[in-house]
Amino acid sequence: MGHSSQPGEESDPVARAEPDLSLEVVILLVFGVFMSLFGLLLFRIHAGELPYAPDSTYGLFLVIVSFQVITMGKTPFGDLRRSWAVILLGVCTAVVGMAACFVPGLLAGPVRILVGTLLFAGGIALLAQLFLSEDKARLWLKVSGILRHLTIACIIVYVMSIILGLVTLLPGITTDPQTAVLLIIYGIGFFYLAWCIQKVGRLYPQEGSA
Repeated sequence: MGHSSQPGEESDPVARAEPDLSLEVVILLVFGVFMSLFGLLLFRIHAGELPYAPDSTYGLFLVIVSFQVITMGKTPFGDLRRSWAVILLGVCTAVVGMAACFVPGLLAGPVRILVGTLLFAGGIALLAQLFLSEDKARLWLKVSGILRHLTIACIIVYVMSIILGLVTLLPGITTDPQTAVLLIIYGIGFFYLAWCIQKVGRLYPQEGSA
């Protein structure tokens, strides 16, 4: 009555294979691709081979952040309960980001300051939560294996957020090639964090589904 499988369908591992990536992991992978690609392209931009509109880049970053806020209640400053207020905050962030993408120059200064503040202050807040919360780094470091990797991955991402937040707020403190390297490291940190969270979700499903 329902699904009737064809002969051999159940034994075909390729046909049965389905991605089991969580939404959080997918968004982290998107952040990783965004930062790594931005870093690689920045070398070409610095050489004058490609045009560049900084506020469009900041706008796209805000759109990705807003998607994370709306779908999971995860903000640059920590997790919040998914309420209508949080969803509205995410939508407003998306609108600002889209406006910056669609009309380069319209919000150049405010968007740069907003993104820099989110990265810098958010990185500090998340790093503090990582070590001050009893159920995070304090607990994870007592367990060998993937939880220690998770701690290291979080530290890399949060520290790089702080550094790139400063670079965004004070753009003259690094050269373009230096910023490009920082962005690539940041992207690799996101990939590492995504891998850790995926592994933790498989080994500790009760935590992964919280």
